[in-house]
Amino acid sequence: MPWLGFSCPLCGFHGQRFPFLSALKRQAKVACCGCGVVLRSDPRLGTYTLYVMCTQVFALLLALPLVWAVSARAWGWRGLIVLTGLVPCWMLGAIRHARSPIVRATRDPNRSYARRESMRDAEAPSQDQNGP
Repeated sequence: MPWLGFSCPLCGFHGQRFPFLSALKRQAKVACCGCGVVLRSDPRLGTYTLYVMCTQVFALLLALPLVWAVSARAWGWRGLIVLTGLVPCWMLGAIRHARSPIVRATRDPNRSYARRESMRDAEAPSQDQNGP
């Protein structure tokens, strides 16, 4: 199984991936290519906090070279420094979403703990048919 991909928990379709910019979000959403159900990653808060801390460390490590590149007006170095910071942060975010639990983005309409009137009406005739 690839690091950045996952399988749909409902239909089992392989090769699902979250969009590129969703690596920066806490929860990412994507529609399944097989069944069309909207899925979202549900990473734990501790995992998200660790991700934010790693990105802050990358920012701190690259801050001093970035200040040098801005003051020296070195556009090439500035772009390289920013790219060096963004690629590892994006990769960690994409792996975090792909390896977290994947759930439906909305509640399942067939899963309800409350009895509905239509269900009561549907059950009543079946109980009468099983009479003596």
